[in-house]
Amino acid sequence: MSSDQRCASVREKLEGTAEAFISASSANVRYLADFDGVFDAESASLAVLTPSGQWIVTDSRYVEAVRRAAAGTLWQVALTSSDLAQTASQILTDSGVSRVALETTIEHRQWKHFVEVLGVDVVEADGWVEGVRAVKDPEEIRRIGVSQELTDRAFDHILTVLRPGMRESEISLELEVFMRRNGSDGVAFPPIVASGPNSSSPHASVSERALQDGDFVVLDLGARVEGYCSDMTRTVVVGRATDRHREVYDAVLAANLAGIAALRAGIPGREVDAAARAVIEAAGFGEHFGHGLGHGVGLEVHESPGVGPRSAGELPVGAVVTVEPGIYIPEFGGVRIEDLAVLESDGARVFTSSTKDLLEV
Repeated sequence: MSSDQRCASVREKLEGTAEAFISASSANVRYLADFDGVFDAESASLAVLTPSGQWIVTDSRYVEAVRRAAAGTLWQVALTSSDLAQTASQILTDSGVSRVALETTIEHRQWKHFVEVLGVDVVEADGWVEGVRAVKDPEEIRRIGVSQELTDRAFDHILTVLRPGMRESEISLELEVFMRRNGSDGVAFPPIVASGPNSSSPHASVSERALQDGDFVVLDLGARVEGYCSDMTRTVVVGRATDRHREVYDAVLAANLAGIAALRAGIPGREVDAAARAVIEAAGFGEHFGHGLGHGVGLEVHESPGVGPRSAGELPVGAVVTVEPGIYIPEFGGVRIEDLAVLESDGARVFTSSTKDLLEV
């Protein structure tokens, strides 16, 4: 989908609602503009859409790159010498706008400027761009697939060096360095390495703990290629797996497979979550699975659509989502198995290729 098509989708939401739209999210600004290698995670730009024009408002740190990327497009570039909201306000005034739709991610001080200084009526634009982003076009899907292929390679690599006595921090660094050396333009998120009792925390912070025999080790990682993220999790055992290890692991694996089997377009995300959750509950571990089954992945590693107990919206064709059930038992450890898949008209195609056998390292 071209930038013009993306902007048209947002403009459709303006009809009868407001006369202009302002995006403050760095991911949304990048998505609307479709500029590669220009924006970073800092909220240093605004996208302003009116029925007849569109502007990127930015500061001196980004303006040269934005101007190069905007050449030959419909985008106009406005350099701010003071504040992004003040410069955007001038565009609204010149365009005769009296009612503007603002993303709810905008900074509060900027919101106050539009309301109190400019004096326009404000409409909350919650999820306008995120809803469009939920459906990936073929180029976006290609980029995510390349990103996931690199992530699978990083997992294969870490298996060749993983050993008892390594610190979680060493392993996380090794994963990040491998991905960056092999084509990642950054990681989707700092790799999670959680061993032993730390693995019972789904998003444990990486520590200096050394791997020990009998540990579950949760490895959650994702590359970022051409701006697009990937996300996967695998869990291994240090030394020999016990019957208890296998009982917990097998329950998570069965839930992962059930979730993938249920994953299809046109149904609410909560139905996919329920299919996987029922497996874990039947195995007697329901109280140890507290998070949702999955989430969308794209320019950000967590985006729409959701795949959780409260995800009522239907999953669309073109959505890229994770399936990541887990069981987390305090003082024993945890298991998560996460795959990345794209929803197609005839089902789901899984990107992730790494083995889901219980590996002993």
